[in-house]
Amino acid sequence: MAIATESRPLTTSERVAALRLVDTDVHNDLPGYDALKPFLASAWHPWLDGGPGFAGRAYSNTGSGRMDNTVRPQDNLCAGDPRWVIDQLMTPYGIDIGVLTGSIITAGIQHNYRLLAALFGAYNDWTLETWVRPHACFKGSILAVPHDAEAAAQEIHRLGADPGMVQVLLPSAARIPYGQKCYWPIYRAAVEHGLPVAIHVGAEGTGVANPPTSVGYPAHYLEFHTDHSQTMMAHCVSLVTEGVFEQFPTLKFAFIEGGICWAPYVMGRLDRLYPALKAETPYLKHLPSEYLLDHCFFSTQPIEEPDNHRHLLQLFAMLRAEKTVVFASDYPHWDFDNPTQAFSFFPPDLKRRIFVDNVLDLYGEKLLRPNRGEA
Repeated sequence: MAIATESRPLTTSERVAALRLVDTDVHNDLPGYDALKPFLASAWHPWLDGGPGFAGRAYSNTGSGRMDNTVRPQDNLCAGDPRWVIDQLMTPYGIDIGVLTGSIITAGIQHNYRLLAALFGAYNDWTLETWVRPHACFKGSILAVPHDAEAAAQEIHRLGADPGMVQVLLPSAARIPYGQKCYWPIYRAAVEHGLPVAIHVGAEGTGVANPPTSVGYPAHYLEFHTDHSQTMMAHCVSLVTEGVFEQFPTLKFAFIEGGICWAPYVMGRLDRLYPALKAETPYLKHLPSEYLLDHCFFSTQPIEEPDNHRHLLQLFAMLRAEKTVVFASDYPHWDFDNPTQAFSFFPPDLKRRIFVDNVLDLYGEKLLRPNRGEA
């Protein structure tokens, strides 16, 4: 006769060991702005009728921009239903946890900051209610309005303790580089709640944001997509040279969907110039590259893929990828990175760092905590 034994909860180390893959960039679709009305004060509802009328970026590729083979017939969306995403992404690719980056991050550069604060608050609640709390495999991002740092900080304080939210998310498009002091209330609130801050590419050249490049507006989506790294570089340099990481020594900062291999160049150039120009930044106590390596993370999508794999591994070695690079699929966008193929030539220990351990270093133990009310 078998004797039933009571199962014990897994320890933290056992849960970590069981993880295979964490995806830091899953774009769940908002089916329409009407979905936010139950979470939004009625005074804002008229703004959503017919859509808020947000400016478009005016650049698009020649296809649909999504993985057409994953479209759900019921809603014509690739990521409008959590269980569909589990079936299409999480299960077949062995992804244990997906960090949701949503589909309206580009709204963060629109002019009406009061509307945006209300809209993002509703969106954050919708994400928790629809995706995160019912499903253990998803974690959310707190969308915040960068050009209203006070409202952004309030939103972080409102949701920062929620176990389903693991980061603060800002658009990479901006009027002013993110190192400057007007943004510091956002970082202060994030640090108080032990949350990293991440920026995601998109919407450069619209709303309150500057042009996509330092020399103006490109003509083609090919240029626009390639130039995404320029905004990431500018924000990264600003964060380091403005002393953000001296002011907030525990702050972690992630650069999502903006490429990776620009970072070794930035590190080398900053360190080369710093000895001659350090009088401008007397508050810095370390080489610029040390701040970058100690505080910054870079997502793999869209990963640079030179014909000679050794060249990419050399660049990763310069960046200390074993501590700074995290996996992102960018599902369900057209340039989705398949984790079973894009990293096939990586050494197993490096893959483990990128797929799991670095992500845990970025998000902390909150990534392993249960979501309230999860099924």
